Amino acid sequence: MAVVLAATVVPGVGRAAAASPDSSERGKGIRTVTLITGDRVTVAKDGSVTGIERAEGREGASFSVRKVDGHTYVTPGDAALPVAQGKLDRRLFDITQLLAYGYDDESRSDLPLIVTYGGDETPAASAFRDARARVSQTLDSVNGVALRADRRGGSAFWDTFTDGGEGGGGTARLAGSPAVKKIEKVWLDGKRQADLDRSVPQIGAPTAWEAGFDGTGVKVAVLDTGVDETHPDLAGQEITERNFSDSEDSVDRNGHGTYVASTIAGTGAKSQGRYKGVAPGARILAGKVLDDAGFGWDSDIIAGMEWAVAEGADVVNMSKATDCRSSTPPSRAPSRCGPS
Repeated sequence: MAVVLAATVVPGVGRAAAASPDSSERGKGIRTVTLITGDRVTVAKDGSVTGIERAEGREGASFSVRKVDGHTYVTPGDAALPVAQGKLDRRLFDITQLLAYGYDDESRSDLPLIVTYGGDETPAASAFRDARARVSQTLDSVNGVALRADRRGGSAFWDTFTDGGEGGGGTARLAGSPAVKKIEKVWLDGKRQADLDRSVPQIGAPTAWEAGFDGTGVKVAVLDTGVDETHPDLAGQEITERNFSDSEDSVDRNGHGTYVASTIAGTGAKSQGRYKGVAPGARILAGKVLDDAGFGWDSDIIAGMEWAVAEGADVVNMSKATDCRSSTPPSRAPSRCGPS
């Protein structure tokens, strides 16, 4: 059930949303989040919205502030229709989730996005320069690109991708430029976190071993925090590896990926066979899609899946979690909540 906190919020008329809170504000727990429209939302320590500064040129913008299932959404009036039409990911205006991801102005100078297209062609990276955005990944499997929109550009991204907003006072429509007219949807490039709570005995693996099924001949891609191939249980189990994360290399400094890989294909050598993985005969393709802290971009995960398929993986394993109340992954298939 949606609880409407305010139909329209009007502080800061005509001011650009470029500055971040000063040290005194930060000391009080005040944080700001610049939306995809360039408008800046100020949030108190308790998560409540305390003000909104309109981006330059958006003096006529109105805002809906709603609380749904514990999440506060701040939606500019001219963005409401694209959200309703499914052209814009509603998480782009979920202040609670943006703060949880660390997408506030103090933590990041850009906004991570994924743009998917309905046609067969994806525009060149140069098509996004006027929008003050750079392409960080090309995602062929979803016919899209991962973008990083520069928040210092104010409303540059919004102005490039829409027209007819009438200074924020009208209803925005996707622009007719070649880079925009085939857009299917603009998504927030969300973060995922490592999560696994299943063990080998719970799925009856010992029974499968007795029947002669141990995974021999199967390639399993582990898309996680990397895999420590020097671990005794994984010696000789890894075929190849690749780093898609923001970390400097494929080394697993977190431990989760190694744990997952050993749960899948660990030989149990260190414990004299006591703690074997589900399929000790399988081999591992190690894709590091989560950084050393266990977090990663949706776009890196998609790129990792594409790599795994190209490498001939029979199974792609991901043990990650997100808040399913506010997340809908970019995919041609229906979305499902919960760990992926």
